[in-house]
Amino acid sequence: MAGPKRPPQFARPSFRYELVIAQANSEGYVAPVLVWLILFLCLVISIIKYTLALILKWSVPKATVKKDYTYQPTVSVLMPCFNEGKTVYETIESISKSNYPNDKFEVIAQDDCSVDDSYEWMLKAQRDFTNIQVRVGRNTANSGKARTVCNALHYSTADMIISIDSDCIFHPEAIRELAACFSEPKIGSVGGRVGVRNPNESAITAIQTFIYYAAFQLYKVPENWTRSVGCISGCLFAIRRELLLEIEPKIRSRHWFGIPVNQGEDRFLTHQTLLRGYGTYINNDALCWTTVPVTLSELFKQQLRWRRSIVRDLFYTLRTLPKHVWTLHPNTVLTLVLTPLGALLGLLVALTMLSGSPMALAGPAPLVLYLGMGAILGWVIRKYSAREAVNHPLAFGAYLAWSLVSSLFITTLALCTLDSKDWGTRTKEEEATDGDDARQESAV
Repeated sequence: MAGPKRPPQFARPSFRYELVIAQANSEGYVAPVLVWLILFLCLVISIIKYTLALILKWSVPKATVKKDYTYQPTVSVLMPCFNEGKTVYETIESISKSNYPNDKFEVIAQDDCSVDDSYEWMLKAQRDFTNIQVRVGRNTANSGKARTVCNALHYSTADMIISIDSDCIFHPEAIRELAACFSEPKIGSVGGRVGVRNPNESAITAIQTFIYYAAFQLYKVPENWTRSVGCISGCLFAIRRELLLEIEPKIRSRHWFGIPVNQGEDRFLTHQTLLRGYGTYINNDALCWTTVPVTLSELFKQQLRWRRSIVRDLFYTLRTLPKHVWTLHPNTVLTLVLTPLGALLGLLVALTMLSGSPMALAGPAPLVLYLGMGAILGWVIRKYSAREAVNHPLAFGAYLAWSLVSSLFITTLALCTLDSKDWGTRTKEEEATDGDDARQESAV
């Protein structure tokens, strides 16, 4: 005998659920919901990453490399330059004051056909700082930063190569700190912490000071733990000579559908180091300071160049990941995929928010959150890195607006200009040459 029929009300929730889904589909809400869900997952991963960073930073000694300061290989500091003027002289001066045996390191300054007086300042530095060897060369045609580094490399015979930006000021211990990390045989590339020389020049420089400090002191700590830093800054990038020589042909042959690529060599070098089974690491005791963009237009150009590098790297990762996914550390895979993917998701979220809730960021809660973050970071920086102390930490509240501009416009423009090949933030009056046609004058 059949049992009693189930009361109709038990079927209603399922029926109502299906109605809601059908209505959501008909009104086009499912895609935005999925975007927000993915963003939420990325946010959770980021929170976990920062929390893990705090735990590792203060309680896990193995998160840092065991340094050996008796290890002192020969070092060549490669300094590519384009339109930096007197700054190159200041950079070489700071390197000449390094606490490292003078007979074990040199500076190789390579000019990329600057149209200002950069080359003359290089030659003046060569004449003035005779306590170290300074060699100066010049490309015969504008070639871009990546190939200029490769040109300078050919004059070096050192065991360790340090590639730098031509506007960086070295801490006296920077070379010594970088070299000490290579006592770990599986370390292939080491970076230093990049500080801001001009934190109080404008609200824009203040914001960048916070971002730089948080990135090096927190965000990269979990990557350090597994020796899988996803991007070592080109401001201060040390690498084993034999490894760089192995990667050099790939640097010269990089292209985007046949168009040579000269940007993002730091991220590319880091990626190639990881794919070859070496570890990558950031030593926060190896310090240098850089001058960050002061105006919105300068910042936009810099961030556009960086965003192109991130997006290109995502496509490269997706193409090569099947071959390497089982040999890389899981945290390496997460680093190589999540960071660039986050940039693209930021664009989708910005578009979704503007189409659905355009005033979502206009409320007080996001602003209060960013102001609170600025106050905390301002206090920490003032206490632990007084040289970078920000006079008006609440300026970080403006980052709220910049994050929307960055996600909406910079990512979109980067996707449309992945074939760009110039220096990005400096005045440029000559076109970069394709391939390897650009050669260099001898370094003297």
